[in-house]
Amino acid sequence: MTQPTSSDLIRAAREAFNRAIAEKDARRIRPLLAASYHLVTGRSDQFHGADEEEIRWADLFKQDPTAVYHRTPREITANDSWGIAEELGNWQGEYAINGELVRASGVYAAKWQRTTQGNWVLQAEIFTTIKYDERCIPPDPIDSQGGLVARQ
Repeated sequence: MTQPTSSDLIRAAREAFNRAIAEKDARRIRPLLAASYHLVTGRSDQFHGADEEEIRWADLFKQDPTAVYHRTPREITANDSWGIAEELGNWQGEYAINGELVRASGVYAAKWQRTTQGNWVLQAEIFTTIKYDERCIPPDPIDSQGGLVARQ
């Protein structure tokens, strides 16, 4: 029997993440993340830390039971000798804003690293929204100094 490749293992981990979201189980998301995990969302919000990310997902599932996101890998490139990999893919999401269902989708890049136990965990994910319903809230603007501008 052939051993699974790094790409196979990362695709399986991504599918486990998708299932955890679909089943609203934040506890199953945490083991897929490195402790120092960093996230940039499709609307440019940033979050840091695997423990915080588990709490953020749990809160989202409670506040918005309609929320669901699905990530589909297009390409996985691994450096097996270093135990690092990049995943590029497409994402789509549905969630509620003021009680109305909205949809958004786009592309993402993810950085994976293999643990000493041989599991692949996410170090970072960056999502970019490409398509969205008009009710979706855009990111806060950035001024010429690189700082966020408060919305009126």
